[in-house]
Amino acid sequence: MKQRLSKASCRLLCSLLLLSGGCTLKELNDDAPTTIADHVEVVFNWTNTPTKEAQTMVLYLYSSEHEMMDYRFNNPDGGVIRTYGGKHTAVCHSNDDPYGHHLRNQHSHEEIEIFTDDSSMMVGQGISTRGIPRAKGTEDEPLRNTPSMIYGIQDREVNLKVSALPQKLELYPEELICRYSVEFVDVENLKSADLHIDATISSLAGGYFPGKMKQTSEAVSHTFTLTADLERNALKSEFLTFGTPDGGEVPHKICLYIVMKNRTGAFYTFDVTDQVNKAPDPNNVSIKLHGLKLPEIPDDPLPPQGEGGVSIELDSWDTYHYDLKV
Repeated sequence: MKQRLSKASCRLLCSLLLLSGGCTLKELNDDAPTTIADHVEVVFNWTNTPTKEAQTMVLYLYSSEHEMMDYRFNNPDGGVIRTYGGKHTAVCHSNDDPYGHHLRNQHSHEEIEIFTDDSSMMVGQGISTRGIPRAKGTEDEPLRNTPSMIYGIQDREVNLKVSALPQKLELYPEELICRYSVEFVDVENLKSADLHIDATISSLAGGYFPGKMKQTSEAVSHTFTLTADLERNALKSEFLTFGTPDGGEVPHKICLYIVMKNRTGAFYTFDVTDQVNKAPDPNNVSIKLHGLKLPEIPDDPLPPQGEGGVSIELDSWDTYHYDLKV
Protein backbone atom coordinates (compact mmCIF):
# COMPACT_ATOMS: atom_id res chain seq x y z
CA MET A 1 0.00 0.00 0.00
CA LYS A 2 2.80 2.42 0.89
CA GLN A 3 4.49 1.76 -2.45
CA ARG A 4 1.27 2.48 -4.33
CA LEU A 5 0.73 5.74 -2.40
CA SER A 6 4.33 6.76 -3.03
CA LYS A 7 4.00 6.18 -6.79
CA ALA A 8 0.71 8.07 -6.95
CA SER A 9 2.17 10.97 -4.97
CA CYS A 10 5.15 11.13 -7.31
CA ARG A 11 2.95 11.28 -10.41
CA LEU A 12 0.80 14.01 -8.84
CA LEU A 13 3.92 16.06 -8.05
CA CYS A 14 5.22 15.67 -11.60
CA SER A 15 1.88 16.78 -13.04
CA LEU A 16 1.88 19.93 -10.89
CA LEU A 17 5.44 20.74 -11.93
CA LEU A 18 4.56 20.29 -15.61
CA LEU A 19 1.64 22.68 -15.33
CA SER A 20 3.68 25.30 -13.46
CA GLY A 21 6.45 25.13 -16.10
CA GLY A 22 4.07 25.91 -18.96
CA CYS A 23 4.86 22.69 -20.82
CA THR A 24 2.43 20.62 -22.88
CA LEU A 25 2.33 17.11 -21.40
CA LYS A 26 3.03 14.27 -23.80
CA GLU A 27 1.38 10.94 -22.98
CA LEU A 28 3.74 8.00 -22.48
CA ASN A 29 3.18 4.27 -22.62
CA ASP A 30 2.79 3.35 -18.96
CA ASP A 31 2.67 -0.36 -19.83
CA ALA A 32 6.43 -0.24 -19.46
CA PRO A 33 7.05 1.90 -16.33
CA THR A 34 10.66 0.75 -16.11
CA THR A 35 11.51 2.89 -19.17
CA ILE A 36 10.30 6.24 -17.81
CA ALA A 37 12.34 9.26 -16.68
CA ASP A 38 9.71 10.74 -14.42
CA HIS A 39 11.15 14.17 -13.58
CA VAL A 40 13.38 15.84 -16.21
CA GLU A 41 13.99 19.57 -15.78
CA VAL A 42 14.51 21.14 -19.21
CA VAL A 43 16.60 24.30 -19.02
CA PHE A 44 17.18 26.62 -22.01
CA ASN A 45 20.44 28.44 -21.32
CA TRP A 46 20.74 31.66 -23.37
CA THR A 47 24.41 32.42 -22.88
CA ASN A 48 25.12 31.75 -26.60
CA THR A 49 22.75 34.44 -27.88
CA PRO A 50 23.08 38.25 -27.62
CA THR A 51 19.56 38.60 -26.23
CA LYS A 52 16.88 36.22 -25.01
CA GLU A 53 14.05 37.32 -27.31
CA ALA A 54 12.18 34.03 -27.71
CA GLN A 55 8.80 33.72 -26.03
CA THR A 56 8.01 30.04 -26.65
CA MET A 57 10.10 26.93 -27.28
CA VAL A 58 9.56 23.46 -28.75
CA LEU A 59 11.65 20.42 -27.79
CA TYR A 60 11.83 17.14 -29.74
CA LEU A 61 13.41 14.00 -28.28
CA TYR A 62 14.37 11.29 -30.78
CA SER A 63 15.27 7.75 -29.70
CA SER A 64 15.98 4.54 -31.61
CA GLU A 65 13.82 2.62 -29.14
CA HIS A 66 10.76 4.86 -28.76
CA GLU A 67 8.56 7.21 -30.74
CA MET A 68 9.54 10.85 -31.14
CA MET A 69 8.34 12.95 -28.19
CA ASP A 70 7.66 16.68 -28.52
CA TYR A 71 7.11 19.23 -25.75
CA ARG A 72 5.98 22.84 -26.05
CA PHE A 73 6.89 25.52 -23.52
CA ASN A 74 5.04 28.85 -23.29
CA ASN A 75 8.18 30.51 -21.92
CA PRO A 76 11.86 30.75 -22.95
CA ASP A 77 13.28 29.12 -19.83
CA GLY A 78 11.93 25.55 -19.94
CA GLY A 79 10.05 23.37 -17.49
CA VAL A 80 9.70 19.84 -16.14
CA ILE A 81 8.80 16.97 -18.48
CA ARG A 82 8.16 13.25 -18.18
CA THR A 83 9.70 11.18 -20.95
CA TYR A 84 11.46 7.91 -21.80
CA GLY A 85 14.83 7.13 -20.32
CA GLY A 86 17.82 6.19 -22.44
CA LYS A 87 19.82 7.82 -25.23
CA HIS A 88 18.22 10.61 -27.26
CA THR A 89 18.93 13.25 -29.86
CA ALA A 90 17.42 16.53 -28.68
CA VAL A 91 16.33 19.24 -31.13
CA CYS A 92 14.79 22.51 -29.96
CA HIS A 93 13.71 25.75 -31.63
CA SER A 94 11.70 28.84 -30.79
CA ASN A 95 8.09 28.92 -31.94
CA ASP A 96 7.11 32.60 -31.83
CA ASP A 97 5.78 32.86 -35.40
CA PRO A 98 3.70 29.70 -36.03
CA TYR A 99 1.79 31.40 -38.87
CA GLY A 100 4.87 32.62 -40.74
CA HIS A 101 7.05 29.56 -40.16
CA HIS A 102 6.14 26.01 -41.15
CA LEU A 103 7.53 22.62 -40.16
CA ARG A 104 7.79 19.35 -42.02
CA ASN A 105 9.42 15.95 -41.51
CA GLN A 106 9.32 16.21 -37.72
CA HIS A 107 9.59 12.41 -37.53
CA SER A 108 13.35 12.56 -38.17
CA HIS A 109 15.98 14.71 -36.44
CA GLU A 110 17.95 14.66 -39.73
CA GLU A 111 15.03 15.89 -41.85
CA ILE A 112 12.99 18.21 -39.63
CA GLU A 113 12.83 21.49 -41.57
CA ILE A 114 11.64 25.05 -40.94
CA PHE A 115 10.53 27.08 -43.98
CA THR A 116 8.32 30.05 -44.91
CA ASP A 117 5.27 30.66 -47.10
CA ASP A 118 5.30 31.50 -50.78
CA SER A 119 5.00 35.23 -51.41
CA SER A 120 1.96 36.21 -53.47
CA MET A 121 2.22 39.99 -53.07
CA MET A 122 5.01 42.45 -52.31
CA VAL A 123 3.91 44.68 -49.47
CA GLY A 124 5.61 47.98 -50.32
CA GLN A 125 3.58 48.89 -53.40
CA GLY A 126 1.03 46.08 -53.40
CA ILE A 127 2.46 44.42 -56.50
CA SER A 128 1.34 40.88 -57.21
CA THR A 129 4.25 38.48 -57.68
CA ARG A 130 2.38 36.69 -60.46
CA GLY A 131 4.05 37.44 -63.79
CA ILE A 132 6.67 39.90 -62.52
CA PRO A 133 9.96 39.91 -64.43
CA ARG A 134 12.82 37.99 -62.84
CA ALA A 135 16.59 38.16 -63.10
CA LYS A 136 18.09 35.87 -65.71
CA GLY A 137 18.72 32.41 -64.32
CA THR A 138 16.35 32.83 -61.36
CA GLU A 139 13.03 32.56 -63.17
CA ASP A 140 12.21 29.14 -61.71
CA GLU A 141 13.09 29.90 -58.10
CA PRO A 142 10.14 29.98 -55.66
CA LEU A 143 9.35 33.43 -54.27
CA ARG A 144 9.23 33.13 -50.47
CA ASN A 145 8.60 35.42 -47.53
CA THR A 146 11.57 36.23 -45.32
CA PRO A 147 11.64 34.50 -41.92
CA SER A 148 11.61 36.12 -38.50
CA MET A 149 14.24 35.27 -35.90
CA ILE A 150 14.46 31.62 -34.84
CA TYR A 151 16.61 30.23 -32.03
CA GLY A 152 17.55 26.60 -31.66
CA ILE A 153 20.14 23.88 -31.07
CA GLN A 154 20.60 20.12 -31.35
CA ASP A 155 22.34 17.70 -28.98
CA ARG A 156 22.99 14.10 -30.08
CA GLU A 157 24.39 13.01 -26.73
CA VAL A 158 21.41 13.22 -24.36
CA ASN A 159 21.30 10.34 -21.89
CA LEU A 160 18.37 10.29 -19.45
CA LYS A 161 18.22 7.84 -16.57
CA VAL A 162 15.20 5.64 -15.90
CA SER A 163 14.33 7.17 -12.58
CA ALA A 164 11.70 9.03 -10.55
CA LEU A 165 14.43 11.30 -9.17
CA PRO A 166 14.95 14.81 -10.60
CA GLN A 167 17.49 15.18 -13.43
CA LYS A 168 18.38 18.06 -15.76
CA LEU A 169 18.55 18.50 -19.54
CA GLU A 170 20.29 21.81 -20.35
CA LEU A 171 20.32 23.16 -23.91
CA TYR A 172 22.05 26.23 -25.33
CA PRO A 173 19.97 27.80 -28.16
CA GLU A 174 21.71 29.85 -30.86
CA GLU A 175 20.47 32.21 -33.57
CA LEU A 176 19.57 30.13 -36.62
CA ILE A 177 18.73 33.12 -38.84
CA CYS A 178 21.00 35.56 -40.71
CA ARG A 179 20.70 39.34 -40.77
CA TYR A 180 20.90 41.09 -44.16
CA SER A 181 20.97 44.80 -44.98
CA VAL A 182 20.71 46.38 -48.44
CA GLU A 183 21.48 50.04 -49.11
CA PHE A 184 21.48 52.08 -52.32
CA VAL A 185 23.29 55.42 -51.94
CA ASP A 186 23.49 58.46 -54.24
CA VAL A 187 20.25 57.53 -55.98
CA GLU A 188 19.26 60.01 -58.71
CA ASN A 189 15.65 61.13 -59.21
CA LEU A 190 14.48 59.27 -56.11
CA LYS A 191 11.62 61.73 -55.67
CA SER A 192 10.09 60.33 -58.88
CA ALA A 193 9.35 57.01 -57.14
CA ASP A 194 7.23 55.76 -54.29
CA LEU A 195 8.69 55.97 -50.78
CA HIS A 196 8.47 52.17 -50.40
CA ILE A 197 10.09 50.10 -53.12
CA ASP A 198 9.72 46.34 -53.52
CA ALA A 199 12.65 44.06 -54.24
CA THR A 200 13.79 40.45 -54.37
CA ILE A 201 17.12 38.79 -53.66
CA SER A 202 17.81 35.47 -55.35
CA SER A 203 19.34 32.10 -54.56
CA LEU A 204 19.14 32.08 -50.77
CA ALA A 205 18.29 29.02 -48.70
CA GLY A 206 14.63 28.06 -48.64
CA GLY A 207 14.74 26.66 -45.12
CA TYR A 208 16.76 25.37 -42.19
CA PHE A 209 17.44 21.93 -40.69
CA PRO A 210 17.61 22.50 -36.90
CA GLY A 211 18.54 18.84 -36.37
CA LYS A 212 21.66 19.29 -38.53
CA MET A 213 22.21 22.98 -37.74
CA LYS A 214 22.54 23.97 -41.39
CA GLN A 215 20.62 25.48 -44.28
CA THR A 216 18.68 23.46 -46.82
CA SER A 217 20.05 23.14 -50.35
CA GLU A 218 16.88 24.57 -51.95
CA ALA A 219 17.48 27.96 -53.59
CA VAL A 220 14.66 30.54 -53.36
CA SER A 221 14.18 34.26 -53.93
CA HIS A 222 13.06 36.35 -50.97
CA THR A 223 10.87 39.44 -51.27
CA PHE A 224 11.63 42.54 -49.19
CA THR A 225 10.87 46.27 -49.15
CA LEU A 226 13.25 49.24 -49.26
CA THR A 227 12.38 52.58 -47.67
CA ALA A 228 13.42 55.84 -49.35
CA ASP A 229 15.36 58.53 -47.54
CA LEU A 230 14.86 61.61 -49.71
CA GLU A 231 17.27 63.78 -47.69
CA ARG A 232 20.13 61.31 -48.20
CA ASN A 233 19.00 60.13 -51.65
CA ALA A 234 19.20 56.57 -50.35
CA LEU A 235 17.21 53.36 -50.16
CA LYS A 236 17.61 51.05 -47.17
CA SER A 237 16.23 47.73 -45.99
CA GLU A 238 17.06 45.29 -43.21
CA PHE A 239 15.60 41.79 -43.16
CA LEU A 240 16.29 38.22 -42.05
CA THR A 241 17.10 35.15 -44.16
CA PHE A 242 18.07 31.50 -43.68
CA GLY A 243 21.43 32.34 -45.32
CA THR A 244 22.95 30.82 -48.43
CA PRO A 245 22.01 27.30 -49.56
CA ASP A 246 24.02 24.33 -48.38
CA GLY A 247 26.20 22.85 -51.10
CA GLY A 248 28.46 25.60 -52.39
CA GLU A 249 28.49 29.19 -53.62
CA VAL A 250 25.86 30.34 -56.13
CA PRO A 251 25.19 33.71 -57.86
CA HIS A 252 22.89 36.21 -56.15
CA LYS A 253 20.93 39.01 -57.79
CA ILE A 254 18.77 41.82 -56.46
CA CYS A 255 15.75 42.98 -58.47
CA LEU A 256 14.01 46.31 -57.89
CA TYR A 257 10.37 46.81 -58.89
CA ILE A 258 9.79 50.55 -58.85
CA VAL A 259 6.40 52.08 -59.56
CA MET A 260 7.03 55.61 -60.79
CA LYS A 261 4.65 58.50 -60.11
CA ASN A 262 3.37 58.41 -63.68
CA ARG A 263 2.30 54.75 -63.12
CA THR A 264 5.04 53.22 -65.21
CA GLY A 265 7.11 50.39 -63.83
CA ALA A 266 10.92 50.35 -63.77
CA PHE A 267 12.64 46.96 -63.30
CA TYR A 268 16.33 46.87 -62.29
CA THR A 269 18.68 43.94 -61.73
CA PHE A 270 22.00 43.95 -59.84
CA ASP A 271 24.57 41.22 -59.36
CA VAL A 272 25.54 41.11 -55.65
CA THR A 273 27.22 37.69 -55.68
CA ASP A 274 30.53 38.82 -54.21
CA GLN A 275 28.97 40.89 -51.45
CA VAL A 276 26.93 37.90 -50.30
CA ASN A 277 29.37 35.02 -50.79
CA LYS A 278 32.46 36.92 -49.60
CA ALA A 279 30.85 38.66 -46.64
CA PRO A 280 33.25 38.69 -43.63
CA ASP A 281 30.41 37.36 -41.45
CA PRO A 282 27.90 35.20 -43.36
CA ASN A 283 25.40 35.65 -40.52
CA ASN A 284 25.49 39.45 -40.92
CA VAL A 285 25.62 40.42 -44.58
CA SER A 286 25.76 44.08 -45.65
CA ILE A 287 25.13 44.92 -49.32
CA LYS A 288 25.86 48.47 -50.49
CA LEU A 289 25.37 49.80 -54.03
CA HIS A 290 26.15 53.16 -55.65
CA GLY A 291 24.94 54.97 -58.74
CA LEU A 292 21.31 53.97 -59.22
CA LYS A 293 19.61 56.41 -61.59
CA LEU A 294 15.82 56.43 -61.87
CA PRO A 295 13.87 57.96 -64.76
CA GLU A 296 13.09 61.65 -64.27
CA ILE A 297 9.34 62.19 -63.91
CA PRO A 298 7.69 65.65 -64.11
CA ASP A 299 6.35 67.15 -60.89
CA ASP A 300 2.80 66.88 -62.29
CA PRO A 301 2.58 63.18 -63.33
CA LEU A 302 -0.52 61.66 -64.82
CA PRO A 303 -3.45 61.69 -62.36
CA PRO A 304 -4.32 58.31 -60.78
CA GLN A 305 -6.89 56.28 -62.67
CA GLY A 306 -9.51 54.27 -60.84
CA GLU A 307 -9.22 53.09 -57.27
CA GLY A 308 -7.39 50.38 -55.37
CA GLY A 309 -3.78 49.22 -55.46
CA VAL A 310 -1.15 49.44 -58.12
CA SER A 311 -1.62 47.30 -61.23
CA ILE A 312 1.51 46.83 -63.31
CA GLU A 313 1.42 44.47 -66.27
CA LEU A 314 4.45 42.46 -67.36
CA ASP A 315 4.89 44.27 -70.67
CA SER A 316 4.85 47.68 -69.00
CA TRP A 317 8.08 47.17 -67.03
CA ASP A 318 11.01 49.19 -68.39
CA THR A 319 14.03 46.95 -67.78
CA TYR A 320 17.51 48.10 -66.69
CA HIS A 321 20.54 45.91 -65.92
CA TYR A 322 23.16 47.56 -63.73
CA ASP A 323 26.73 46.69 -62.85
CA LEU A 324 26.99 49.13 -59.97
CA LYS A 325 30.10 49.92 -57.94
CA VAL A 326 30.40 48.57 -54.40
